[in-house]
Amino acid sequence: MGSASGAAWLFSRPADLLLLGVPIWVTWLVCFSLPNEVLARQLPLWVWAVVIVGIDVSHVWSTLFRTYLDPQEFRRHRLLLLRAPLVAFTIFFCLAGLSTLWFWRVMAYLALFHFVRQQFGFFALYAARFRRRQRHLLVGDSGIIYLATLYPVAHWHLSGERNFAWFVDDDFLTASALPLEPLLTIANAAYWILIGFWCWEEIRGCRRQHLPLPTGKLLWLLTTAGTWYLGIVHFNSDIAFTMTNVVAHGLPYITLVAYYDRQKNMKRTGIAAGDDVAVASSTHLWSRVSFMVGVILLLAFGEEYLWDMLLFREKAVLFAAAFAYPVEVLSTPAAQALALALLALPQVTHYIVDGFIWKNDERNPEMRALLA
Repeated sequence: MGSASGAAWLFSRPADLLLLGVPIWVTWLVCFSLPNEVLARQLPLWVWAVVIVGIDVSHVWSTLFRTYLDPQEFRRHRLLLLRAPLVAFTIFFCLAGLSTLWFWRVMAYLALFHFVRQQFGFFALYAARFRRRQRHLLVGDSGIIYLATLYPVAHWHLSGERNFAWFVDDDFLTASALPLEPLLTIANAAYWILIGFWCWEEIRGCRRQHLPLPTGKLLWLLTTAGTWYLGIVHFNSDIAFTMTNVVAHGLPYITLVAYYDRQKNMKRTGIAAGDDVAVASSTHLWSRVSFMVGVILLLAFGEEYLWDMLLFREKAVLFAAAFAYPVEVLSTPAAQALALALLALPQVTHYIVDGFIWKNDERNPEMRALLA
């Protein structure tokens, strides 16, 4: 992931800023620029199509190129990739049959765990690239990234009703009756003080040892904290929450999958990053990325088409306008439970396998090679 001189970055300085930073910062600017009356509205359909279908659902399907569609990776993780869908379907079919609310509640907390772990995972990759751990007085590396993500979620649970939900209304268990506003105001300040203190210690440690700053690592932490705080605590808005949450999660993941696929193919063909051959093959590499993006967009559209056709019928103006619905909405509880379990399967499988395929250990030798 770059030369030793570029150890402060995950891919490279331009790539990290352009693909992992700028899109997220733009969502902040959009949210701050929108009038309150606009932020108070529900997510517009065109924004939903771009953000949810184009980024969120698409990033789930991009996992295919890291697992099932990569013969080497499939062989390496064969048992996991075969068992995960079966286990996921069994559990969530039973949940959907017992209670639709608890189906969505378990989905929401599983998604939350996955989102938090991804932020931790990228942070750990930055730390591994920098190859130096700074000792911190109050909160270490793991603690600070978990603080950046979990405190806004705790605020959500304790502060009462929000004008947004993760999937459906009441999917999180909130304590809206508790009079905690004064304590939460103090906690908000403490949150930023701790994050600022951690950054100061990190910078001071590097300067004392005459080392370059871990700029990418610092930016990832601050961007994570800003996204989760603004999307959950500062803006009580469905638009703000969805845009900040999805863009900060989906685009980095798609970037990582595309980069991983690119590096593996360059290694397979014996191409080094600086070779003239690599430059000549850039068209081929970009065509692979374009193919991947096209496939995941089609799969994401197809999945959401089925959700709306079989269960919701809320976005027919988008989906039925493209392809008229050939069947009626499902009406029996058993059919609905089956549809819920099947349609959630790509997402839940993505949550499960992601906990294994990106680990920097002997099961994933390419990860170690990429961090070298």
